[in-house]
Amino acid sequence: MPSSAAADSFRFSSDDHSADEAFALYATLYSRGSDVSRGDGPFFARVRGWRLDKVLLFERRLSGVVHARRERIAGDGFDHFVLTHVLEGQVRLQVPGPPRLLGPGASILLDTRRPMRTEHDDALILTASIARDVIEAALGPAGRLHGQVLAAPDNLVLADFLASLARHGDTLASAALPALGRAFVDILSSAGGDAARAGRDDQRRDLSRREAVRRFVIPRLADRTLSVEAIAAGAGISRSSLYRLFEKQGGVARFIQLIRLDALRRALDAQDPAAPDDAALAQRLGFSSPAQMTRLFTEAYGATPAAYRIALADKSRDDPGVSKQRWDGWLGELG
Repeated sequence: MPSSAAADSFRFSSDDHSADEAFALYATLYSRGSDVSRGDGPFFARVRGWRLDKVLLFERRLSGVVHARRERIAGDGFDHFVLTHVLEGQVRLQVPGPPRLLGPGASILLDTRRPMRTEHDDALILTASIARDVIEAALGPAGRLHGQVLAAPDNLVLADFLASLARHGDTLASAALPALGRAFVDILSSAGGDAARAGRDDQRRDLSRREAVRRFVIPRLADRTLSVEAIAAGAGISRSSLYRLFEKQGGVARFIQLIRLDALRRALDAQDPAAPDDAALAQRLGFSSPAQMTRLFTEAYGATPAAYRIALADKSRDDPGVSKQRWDGWLGELG
């Protein structure tokens, strides 16, 4: 595993490309999650993104661009929330109900299962894509949260926390991310006002238990015989609780499989010329064989490990194609 979060980050700037090429590249970058179209005025976009712990964080300066999620909701399988905080400029938002104009200081929650449209006018925004179980641990049942505004003064500490994460995103150690994730839940809960009181203790407990399981499993990925009994004992929970915790994720075995795939993608993203070959990687990460590793990776990311390597070869980390490949992987893991 990488020693810092910097290995899971990317940048995009329209300044690096011609006007027509810049918009096409930006639309392609976002194509997995949004339908992107031109808005009013000149287009520009500057994006920095980091993959944290069950949270994807972005700092974006945008103008002349529209993002929409409508028809794609039925088919893309997204199941997370997006928290947007406006630092400068304006964001015009359409969700069910009257259109809204969000200015500096406003924060809003949006459910990717529901329709939405945002248009940006010289807007500097912080956005966090957040796993649904994190949202529910902080704010309770998610069904009523789409379009909920978090206003000052309740959201000020949350905004400062997001800004601090963005400032230090390139230097955050991987080992620090789970603790920062726990802090994020508590700070988001404090920003929810009356909604925060609906946050359920059992959801927070389950989130903490899943994190304990992940901490136990990650250093033991090479053990192909890792059993439910060993995991339950190592994480300090019962077998029945362990099965219940990961029922929605497809079971304990599927959860371990997803951790192995994430570790494999990170290893490939590192573009280390001295990295082990597929056989050594499969053994190190606990796959039953290189063939199984290749099949599962292809199902998850749409390319074999070899093709994934080739797509990264001789390209900078901030190449738009590399950034899209990395970000698509993040979104698939988030839900």
